Amino acid sequence: MTASLTALAEELTRRGLVASPEIEDTFVYGLARFDAIDAEVMLNVDPEPEEQEGEPEPAALADLAQRVLSTPVAEWKVLLDRVASEIEEAVESDEVIETADLRDDLVLRSVIVFIDAVLLSFDAPKQFPDSSVLVQLDADLAFEAVEVEADDDDEEGGETIEFSTVEELVRRLSM
Repeated sequence: MTASLTALAEELTRRGLVASPEIEDTFVYGLARFDAIDAEVMLNVDPEPEEQEGEPEPAALADLAQRVLSTPVAEWKVLLDRVASEIEEAVESDEVIETADLRDDLVLRSVIVFIDAVLLSFDAPKQFPDSSVLVQLDADLAFEAVEVEADDDDEEGGETIEFSTVEELVRRLSM
């Protein structure tokens, strides 16, 4: 496994995606430039060896990482609109005091690339100060799901709660 992670790290470096990749357990990570926001984010590439029959191909994972990191600005704005709309539709009937437009509040924190999906992790400090907004994309970078997950920063230990629908999430947030 270490050899394939080393090959993945080398491929990410060769393509100029991550200057100094690190290998930890079963994934490779490092800072990468996300073109649409013109900023660096943490990129994690997880070949999920336990879920693959053979050795994951470093080039395929690097291809997906490169595609997501080079998302055009127009497509990025469409995705942010979709994420905000999904959450806004879920809370539309509830009384919410909005301190900022969610589209402006979402700050991309990290990108996690799997062989068949991408997970984007956002902070939304005004709308969800104690949570992360997680967006799942498929391998074609099409929107699949959004989830707001409580951060595990409190002293008593955090709790991760999963919701099968956005409506369930909203009901929980409004409690």
